[in-house]
Amino acid sequence: MGLITVGDLLSYYPRTWEDLTQITPLQGVRAASGKVTVRARLKSFSGFRTSRRRMFLINGLLEDDTGTLKVVWFNQPYLAQNLKKGAEYYLSGPVKDQDGRPVLTNPGVEPAERTPIHSGRIIPIYPATAGISTRMLRRWLKDSIATIRELPDTLPDEIKKNYRLIDRAHAVENIHFPHSTPAIDAARRRLGFEELLLVHLGLLLAKRQWEELPGSAILSFQGDPFGATFIKDFGSKLGFKLTPTQKTAIKEILGDMAKSIPMNRLLLGDVGSGKTAVAAAALVATVKAGRQSALMAPTEVLATQHYHNLQPLLAKFGIRTTLLTGSTKLHDYSEIENGSIDVVIGTHALIQKQVVFKNLNIVIVDEQHRFGVRQREKLKNKALDITPHYLSLSATPIPRTLFLGLLHNLDISELTAVPAGRLPIITRLVTERNRDTAYKLIEREIADKHAVFVITPLIDEVLDDEQERASIASELRSLKHLFSKARTSSIHGRVAPEEKLKLMAAIKNGGLDILVATSVIEVGIDVPRATIIWIKNADRFGLAQLHQLRGRVGRSGLQSYCLIETALEDETDIERLTSFVKITDGSKLAEIDLGLRGPGAFFGSEQSGLLKLKIANLTDKRLITETRAAAEQILRTDPTLVHHPELKSKLQFDYVTHEE
Repeated sequence: MGLITVGDLLSYYPRTWEDLTQITPLQGVRAASGKVTVRARLKSFSGFRTSRRRMFLINGLLEDDTGTLKVVWFNQPYLAQNLKKGAEYYLSGPVKDQDGRPVLTNPGVEPAERTPIHSGRIIPIYPATAGISTRMLRRWLKDSIATIRELPDTLPDEIKKNYRLIDRAHAVENIHFPHSTPAIDAARRRLGFEELLLVHLGLLLAKRQWEELPGSAILSFQGDPFGATFIKDFGSKLGFKLTPTQKTAIKEILGDMAKSIPMNRLLLGDVGSGKTAVAAAALVATVKAGRQSALMAPTEVLATQHYHNLQPLLAKFGIRTTLLTGSTKLHDYSEIENGSIDVVIGTHALIQKQVVFKNLNIVIVDEQHRFGVRQREKLKNKALDITPHYLSLSATPIPRTLFLGLLHNLDISELTAVPAGRLPIITRLVTERNRDTAYKLIEREIADKHAVFVITPLIDEVLDDEQERASIASELRSLKHLFSKARTSSIHGRVAPEEKLKLMAAIKNGGLDILVATSVIEVGIDVPRATIIWIKNADRFGLAQLHQLRGRVGRSGLQSYCLIETALEDETDIERLTSFVKITDGSKLAEIDLGLRGPGAFFGSEQSGLLKLKIANLTDKRLITETRAAAEQILRTDPTLVHHPELKSKLQFDYVTHEE
């Protein structure tokens, strides 16, 4: 679980809380009471093992001043050794009906002689795992909580006073064992404030340090101050018309590259918005200035796709390009070192020791959150004499709250327009009632020589799963039966890189009709002939991820369709998926997703650094604004945090060590 120290345990926050403060008199307990908490004496009990299922049962009778109540425990034989007749206990559990009488069933139990941990109060509910229950975590935290008075407070007194924040020790105590709902709110605000303050400090310091690094102005715009001539020349060789936001983004990038301060820009664009064309402009501009460029992608499939899309375009400008991945190693690396190769496109293979550049001056990283900090730094360090310009691309829909509140520490270019000729993707929710219509649509598209993606959450079948979930194996069987004449195959994380490339080439060039996949195809796959993506068990994907998957179709002038299917009837899930059907704006969906699922579920385990937040609410615009103002206030008077050692040490630990 990643809990190494007591400090890790103390910062393992509850996912929710349950209020068990209401003590119900035994006389008031009814079979329809639901879950109740009682304080009563154990008048009698006996334990025995059943003859049929060999289940160990403990039957007991509780009493208080108002009456009696039967209690039963299942398969907890150790309780027979620990319970004492006549002792008083707190007990919390569900009430069932047995022959018309209420029975307290399998309740949590603890002696009333000491302060309760699991009942009779607001109790924390923790994310648990096999072998470690929320009760165990609760007990360990109660034992550890006595040490928190020794915790130094990270926040300066002035900040706590200005923003009405409780001290850290009280916040930690009340997040785990609160005495009231307002105490939870105060603790969440204090701990969330600290998290976001550290994020802002880290970003502001990083930007300041970046701007102090030696860079190299690789373009001069004398006579062409806005890059108009370059953009016109570049656009004439593209074969399609640049959108207004693409032109704006190119101008912003060229403007950065004309400065001696190295560029540090994020190119943010929704699926299909044309980020690759903008990246190509940056590559061409760099090579025209006599410098080398590198583009790094997270997978071989994506790197290879970038190479096949960019190489013909770059060749029109006389630019020499090569591909470098784990399975496409170069025989001669000297062509990169002596400058014969202008642009190197590849995976993390670019950071190998044998890859030496002559004069690398721009690094472009696609989907940078999928690389570790060290990998990105190693690539930037390939430019030996200067710090190269740095451009990161991302199609991950980012909530506007996060974009405006946090990420404006970066220079950001945003693509909002879709290239001309693209039709809106028609999105439909598939149920039992309209599944046959979906089958007919697939048959029609295959007959028209178009391609179909089918997405499943699992590779293998889960036989004992309570809810039926689609898998690669089950869908392959079903599709081959339904569409027997279609050429069908599958791709997922266990497929070898070489085979993945063959399958992607086949679906792109017409050698396959249907490709069954996991979300491995979520990012960057460009198959213009693909017109249908059918997402099975769509309830298991976040809205932002569904939007990414939807972007795998609609990449040409063909009408495309996104079919989402769920077997669940939960109203919340249906409402969430219905919003996906209606909304096509990725950032709006991301905002909804963040609010519904929280930052952990939204960003996933691959994200690091500023997105690795445990408790801060990223939809809280006021908190984001306040913490940014507090960070700026601190750095105005203490630019290096020398007078704030606690903040500095926590900043280094949380946003350097953990990232790497």
